[in-house]
Amino acid sequence: MVRFCVRVFISPLVLAAIDLLLLIPLVMAIVDVSINLGRGQAADQALMDVVEGMGVLLIGWGVAIEERGSLREIFRLTGASDEARQVALDEICHAAGLGLLIFGLFAEMCIEGIRIPNHILNTEGINEVILGISLLFMAICVWILGRNAVGIVAAGFFASEPVAAQPSKPH
Repeated sequence: MVRFCVRVFISPLVLAAIDLLLLIPLVMAIVDVSINLGRGQAADQALMDVVEGMGVLLIGWGVAIEERGSLREIFRLTGASDEARQVALDEICHAAGLGLLIFGLFAEMCIEGIRIPNHILNTEGINEVILGISLLFMAICVWILGRNAVGIVAAGFFASEPVAAQPSKPH
């Protein structure tokens, strides 16, 4: 029963659906914070909480999909007739997960930089710029989530051959 649940969880459609479920509030958060900054609102606690909350979600999801291959190994879901395709999906998820983890952390690092007391790290006057940089990292995560959703569905259902990156041949 547990193996079945894990198999469903790591299936391309479920992973893509979760990517899209995260993408929607992420875009909404970016728009909301951008609008408030555009109106001249200071980088206040509420705006930073929105970015930080989305960062936590991105980091968590990034770690989860990054380790798709490990989950398959732990639950003995390897060695099926479509193993080459599954390995290709693992590689796509690993790359996307690592990207979400890194850029989600960078977004949170910006927020924590703002929160450090000014007598230690003086960000007075540039808090909005730092928050804007954090939004840029979140926008990169939008691209990663969208690309991952499309990539894993394409690799999982439409590719006739494994989609894994092939090493280039020396000339």
